[in-house]
Amino acid sequence: MIKISFEVTDAPPRLTVTELMPYPLETVWVAQTEALYVQRWWAPAEYENVDIDLTTDVGGPWRVVQRDPQGNHFALYGRVEEAVPNEKLVITITSEVFPDSSLRLHQQFIGREGGTLVVSTYLFDSDTELTSYLDLGGIERLRGASARLDTLLNQLGA
Repeated sequence: MIKISFEVTDAPPRLTVTELMPYPLETVWVAQTEALYVQRWWAPAEYENVDIDLTTDVGGPWRVVQRDPQGNHFALYGRVEEAVPNEKLVITITSEVFPDSSLRLHQQFIGREGGTLVVSTYLFDSDTELTSYLDLGGIERLRGASARLDTLLNQLGA
């Protein structure tokens, strides 16, 4: 089972999510970077990914279209700023619902005895954007996605 914790910081405005996963580093990397797998878990509980286009090519675009429980569709998109397989991924994230707000996600993947540590740091442009993200249920959405990732990794026999 994935153990997850959260830390919110004001200066700079960021949310750091630390997940200790009892799964091999290579499997965790693939589950987080391959469209086939990301489609199955990278969404809040009760949301569904209906279209996904991913890359780990630096400078390349990515896009995910999700459907919420009410049937509404919306896209999240961005660019890959940095990618080192099994080590680091840095992307920008913009929601078409809030196109004037974007954030940067820095992920570090660290292999450890008995599993993988993933540290995801969400860097917001302002304290207001961080507060809005949290007020809109950002942490619970991340918990839901992490639970789905755990289910997927279990199914993969990792």
